[in-house]
Amino acid sequence: MKKNCLIGLFLACACLQGSIQPASAGDYPPNPLEKEGYRLIFHDEFDGSELDTEKWIPEYLPSWPGNRDVCTTAYRMDNGILRLIIDKNSKNRFDNGMYISGFMSASRTGMHHYDPEKKALREIETEATQLNQYGYYEMRAKMQAGGGVHCAWWLIGFEDNPEQSCEIDIFEILGTDVNRIWSTVHSWKDSTVRYHTEHPWFAGKKLAEEFHVYGFDWTPEGVAVYVDGIRVMQHQAAITYPLVQLISLYDNRKAKNGWTGTYDPAIPYPKSFDIDYIRLYKKIPEGHTAVPESDLRIVSIEPARLEIPVEKAVLRNIDGYETRELVCTPSYVHVHYNDGTVTQQFVKWEPLTGEALARLREPGTVIASGEITGLPASLLKGEKATLIITTK
Repeated sequence: MKKNCLIGLFLACACLQGSIQPASAGDYPPNPLEKEGYRLIFHDEFDGSELDTEKWIPEYLPSWPGNRDVCTTAYRMDNGILRLIIDKNSKNRFDNGMYISGFMSASRTGMHHYDPEKKALREIETEATQLNQYGYYEMRAKMQAGGGVHCAWWLIGFEDNPEQSCEIDIFEILGTDVNRIWSTVHSWKDSTVRYHTEHPWFAGKKLAEEFHVYGFDWTPEGVAVYVDGIRVMQHQAAITYPLVQLISLYDNRKAKNGWTGTYDPAIPYPKSFDIDYIRLYKKIPEGHTAVPESDLRIVSIEPARLEIPVEKAVLRNIDGYETRELVCTPSYVHVHYNDGTVTQQFVKWEPLTGEALARLREPGTVIASGEITGLPASLLKGEKATLIITTK
């Protein structure tokens, strides 16, 4: 594996074509790929030369700015490291002096619609490379120093139901406070989730000079954040829907005396956020044992269900962009396996026909099907997802 020969290697920050530098003495080593008591369900070791579009969407919230081109991920991949980049002449000016380079695991029109006064400026294809509910996430990464800069790894609801909108900032690390991690839970429209934040400061870690391992554990009871195996945040939160990942680097060139400090023009470009790997595991439930990947089998696929009053059986409409699906239609199904784990798989539902919509205007049931994504054909064996819509 690349990790045996590459612990802590990173590209010179001041020069895009810079040589590989020696490992930092403060680097925290990568963890093994396998994790006892868990099944690895998603990972990217960034060994290629380009972002894998079967794993990530190389954009940052593309329905919000006037120019979609500014949402395209600016990055470089080299020697097993993904480097998000913001250069001095970056085209990724998102708004009002804020430059962003980021990527995510799902996208839809109006996603992260936390501000009721903000309007989506274009219609975006609904797509997802990975949705997930519960599990253990891990990233090994190095941050960026400098006023106006911060790096973030965060999760948000996909907003099938507009209330399913909570946000979990696994970390936000400021360029003006690079020994501190901010871990925060935002409720937004989800009234069942309480706001919570913790921001410990580390005396012996230099998060912008060294690689460290960041962990996030999500269970039905709550969430916890870890840095190099030390728990630094814990919060009770019964989040009952899948979340999607966003990874982003920000450079606010108009920052002045704010949360991220004042913009510092002396910090050289390009600025960067270096990522060694991202992994996601599912815990093997009690009473079950891990099975080799070759023996993994699907036991069952739960139908997705939507039960709504007749008067609320309306098409999803975000700022005038209407889709051929009802508001609150689940975007996923739960898939059960012979090791006891359950994954959430994005589904491309067949569009509702005019006849189906007419039937939903009176009490009854309409059944639709869809293509399950994100699983190998050898495991899925041609099975499709079922959506059961019941109006009352």
